[in-house]
Amino acid sequence: MGTTPRVRRRNAKFGQANLTTRRQRRSTSPCNMYIGENFTVRLHNIFEFQKYIANTNEGGIIRCEFEAMKTFTAMTSSLSQNAQRMYSEPNAGGNSVESEVLSYELLKRCFGAELLKTEMEVIYCPSGGPLTDYVCSLYGNKLGVSVTRAMKYRGQYEPKDAEKLLRKKLNDVINASKNSLENWTKQILHVWATSTHVANTIARTYRNLPSDVTSNTIVLITTANRKSSIFINSKNTRRLD
Repeated sequence: MGTTPRVRRRNAKFGQANLTTRRQRRSTSPCNMYIGENFTVRLHNIFEFQKYIANTNEGGIIRCEFEAMKTFTAMTSSLSQNAQRMYSEPNAGGNSVESEVLSYELLKRCFGAELLKTEMEVIYCPSGGPLTDYVCSLYGNKLGVSVTRAMKYRGQYEPKDAEKLLRKKLNDVINASKNSLENWTKQILHVWATSTHVANTIARTYRNLPSDVTSNTIVLITTANRKSSIFINSKNTRRLD
């Protein structure tokens, strides 16, 4: 016995709803949560991240969202031992120590990274070129990690801002890798972004860059609150004793 027009319309609507649901599932990235004492992290495409690390010839973008549960000063006593070491030791200058320390702490808490060398312990020949912020072990691979911040004090963050930052930092990564004597397999460029808009702009711009610039570098884009100390210069921040 055939179906009535009303049943056929109902079945068509049901099929369309299922198709929409399947499309939504495909477009939604797998996500894992880290919830800790100091911060929470929402991780996207964690298996893609593992794949990029294992494949020395391939790079790509990984994204996550970071939410601090307390101020950076309040975190310091409960940071991992190696994060406290990074915070207390001198670096090569600059005012982004919090972003570098929290970069390592994120990789440590979420992925089990172990610090191998801090910025001033990495050896280069010739010296005087771009530096890598720290070296860590992750999933059995030795990786260099360079940390930067994507932000704009006035006006909207635009693709030209993202391209300028990415070209500079990715070229610095390539040159640091050429000059380093540490023999890491590849590098992570960890980009802290002040908003979802900035993170989206970074991601879209990255996809339009030539392969000789992107190379095999993993670009980890982490969105954090603009008011976080990650984005505030730390000239007067008290260091750990």
